[in-house]
Amino acid sequence: MHKFACALAAFLALSCGKAGRESVFASQETKIASYIESETKTEGVTFVNNEGVYRIIYAEGTGEALQANGVVSFYYAAYIFTGSKSVSNLIATNHKETAEKASWDVSDASRFEALNAGVAEAGFVDGLKRGIVGVKADQHASIVFSGRYGFGDKIYGKVPANSALLYEIWVVAVTN
Repeated sequence: MHKFACALAAFLALSCGKAGRESVFASQETKIASYIESETKTEGVTFVNNEGVYRIIYAEGTGEALQANGVVSFYYAAYIFTGSKSVSNLIATNHKETAEKASWDVSDASRFEALNAGVAEAGFVDGLKRGIVGVKADQHASIVFSGRYGFGDKIYGKVPANSALLYEIWVVAVTN
C-alpha cells in the first residue's frame, strides 16, 4: 500500500507541476498579447507570429529574409519579460548603448561586437531561433515569447525557470 501511495503522490505532484506551468505560460502569453497591442499602436510597427513566438518589427530591414539554415550578424539585449521591457530585467547584451543605459561596465569593447551565428548551429533557445528566422539586414525588432520556448524548467544564470523572455535585436547582416 505504501508504494501505491508514494506513486500516487508522485503522479499528483507531477500533474500539479505541469498544470501550474501551463497556468504560468497562459499568464505570460496574456502579458505578451497586451505588450504587442501597445507596441503596435505606433504607426509602422508590425508583428509576426511564428507559432507563439512574436517578432515586433520597428524597422523593416532590407534584402532577403533569414532562412533556418542561414547566418545572421546582430546586436541584442535579452530581458526577462514580466509585461514590459525594463533595464532592471536586462540579463545580457552586446549592444553598448543598452549596456550604458543599464549602467553596466562598457570598458571592454570586445563585449560589444555583433554576434555572428548560424541559426541551425547557434544553440539559441527555441523562442529566439523561431523568432529570428525571417529577419532582414538592418531590421530592428523585439522577439518575445513565453517560458514555453525559453530555458524550460531549469534556472539559467539569472533567469528563473520557465521565464518569458524578450530579445531586442538590431540585425547587421543576413546570409543564406
